[in-house]
Amino acid sequence: MRTIQDEVRRSLTKYALLPVLFLALVGFALVGASWQHYVAGLSEERRAVAAEVIETEIADYEARAAYVAELGLHPADLRASRKARADLYAYLYHEVNITHDGTAFFLLDGNQTVLSNTDGLPPYLLPIGSSWGILRRLSRNPHHPGAEFILRPDGLQDLAIGQAIVSEAGAVEGYILFVIPAEHLRRNISSPHLDFVLEDSFGNVCLQTGGDYADRLHKLAPEFHGSRHRLVQRHQDYYYVTAQPLVKGDFRLYTVMPVTDLLQRYALGILIVLAVLVLFIPILLVSIRRESRARVQAIAVEEERAMAMSEVRRLESQFNPHFLFNTLENIKFMVRLDSEAAQRMLMDLSKLLRYSIKGRERLVDLAEDLAYTHSYIEIQKYRFGKRLAYEEEIPEEVLDCRVPRLIVQPVIENAIRYGASADGIIRVQVRAARETDLLVLQVQDCGPGLPPERLRELRQMLAEGADSLVHTGIYNIHRRLQLMYGDGYGLTLECPAEGGTLVRLTLPWEKGEYDAESRDRRG
Repeated sequence: MRTIQDEVRRSLTKYALLPVLFLALVGFALVGASWQHYVAGLSEERRAVAAEVIETEIADYEARAAYVAELGLHPADLRASRKARADLYAYLYHEVNITHDGTAFFLLDGNQTVLSNTDGLPPYLLPIGSSWGILRRLSRNPHHPGAEFILRPDGLQDLAIGQAIVSEAGAVEGYILFVIPAEHLRRNISSPHLDFVLEDSFGNVCLQTGGDYADRLHKLAPEFHGSRHRLVQRHQDYYYVTAQPLVKGDFRLYTVMPVTDLLQRYALGILIVLAVLVLFIPILLVSIRRESRARVQAIAVEEERAMAMSEVRRLESQFNPHFLFNTLENIKFMVRLDSEAAQRMLMDLSKLLRYSIKGRERLVDLAEDLAYTHSYIEIQKYRFGKRLAYEEEIPEEVLDCRVPRLIVQPVIENAIRYGASADGIIRVQVRAARETDLLVLQVQDCGPGLPPERLRELRQMLAEGADSLVHTGIYNIHRRLQLMYGDGYGLTLECPAEGGTLVRLTLPWEKGEYDAESRDRRG
C-alpha cells in the first residue's frame, strides 16, 4: 500500500506541479522576449534610423560645400561682381531652404564674410581666423570637406560643415561654411522611447536628446563610454546602451534607454511569480499528499469492499454437503420404491441448486426466497415424513421486502438438524415482522434448547467472529448480513423459557416489487 501511495503521489506531483513550473518558465521566457523586443530590438532599430539621418545630413552638406568649392569662384571676384554674387546666393539660399531647417551659409575670404543668408557671423563664431577650429582643419586638408560641432552660449552645439576654396596656385583663398542648428538635428532624431548621445573623436558630447549624460567638461559619463549593447547603472538608475561609429569614425552615436521602471516591473512580476510558487508549491504538495492518501484510502476501501463481496459470494455458494448426500441417497432408494416421489424430490433439489447459483443478483424478495425454501422443506419431508412440521407466519406487507438470497434456508436447516424434541418431533416456525425501519425474521424449533455454557460460547463466536466448524451455517449467515449491511445487523440466538432455540435475523427494511408469481410460488 505504501508503494501505491508513493506512485499516486508521484503521478499527482508530475501532472500538477509540472504545469505550474511550465507556466513559470513561460512567464520568464515572455520577460526575456519582451526585453529583446522592446529594449534591445527597439534600441537597434532607432539607432540605425538616427545614424542614417545624421550621416545623410552631413553627407548632403559636404556635397554642397564641395560643389561650391569646385566652382572656381574666388571671394575677391565675388566682391567685384554683383551678378556672380547674386547667382551664388540664389543657389545657396535654395539649398539651405529645401528642408526649412534654419541652416545658415557663409562664404568667407579669410576673416570677413563675403556672402551669407544672415546678418553676419553670430557672436559665438567670432573672432574668426585661420586659427579658428573648423577653419584650421579645412586649411590643413583643403581639398576635402570637414564637419565640426560649435558650442553655443546656451550649451547647445551647432554643426558646422564646410570646405576650403583653393586658387589655381593651390592657396586657400576662402571657405564655404554651413551651420546647422542643434534644434534641427535633435528634432530629426528624437524618440519618445529613448535618448541619443553623439560623441566626437575627442570624447566630447556634441549632441544629446532627452536627459543629460555629460559631465561638467562636456565629456560623456564614464559609465556610458565605450558601451555597446549592455546594461549600465548610473547613480540609482539603469540604462540600456548601444553604440556605433559614424562618418568614418569621426563621431560615435549612442542610444540610451532608461529601463529602471521596466526592470522594477520585471522584478515585481518575477517576485510575484516566485512568491506564488513559494506559497503555491507547499500548498500543492500538501494537497497532493492529502489527495494521494485519499486515493489510497479509496483504493483500500474498494479493495476491502471487493474482498467483502468476494466473501459474501463465497458464503452464498456454501451448501451443507450432508444435506446433498442425504438427499441423493434418499432419491436413490426412492427411485425403486416411489419413482414419482423421487422425480419430485429431484425437481425440488434442482430448483434449490439452480436458485443457489442464480446470476449476480444477491437481493431477492422475501416471497421468492421463501418459495425456494419450500423446495428445501419438501425434500426434508421426504426424509423425515410426518415427524417434520413446518409453519409460517408471514404478513403480506413484508413479502416484497428485499433480503439476501438463501438467508432463511440455512437457519431452517440448522433447526431441523439440532431442534428435534425428545420424542423425535421436529417443529420449525418461521415468522417475519417489521420493526420501524428493520425487517426481523425469526426461526424457532421445539428442541431441548442450548445449555447456558454452549449458548454463551455461540454468542461469543458471533460477537468476536471466531468461526466454528460445527456452527458454520449460523456464523456464515451472521457474517453475510454484517458484510452487506454493517455491524448493526446480523443474527442473535435465544433460548426461550418454553423451550427450543430462537434464531433472530435483523435486516434493513428495503422494499422491492412483489408480484403474484412470487406469491404463487410461496403458496
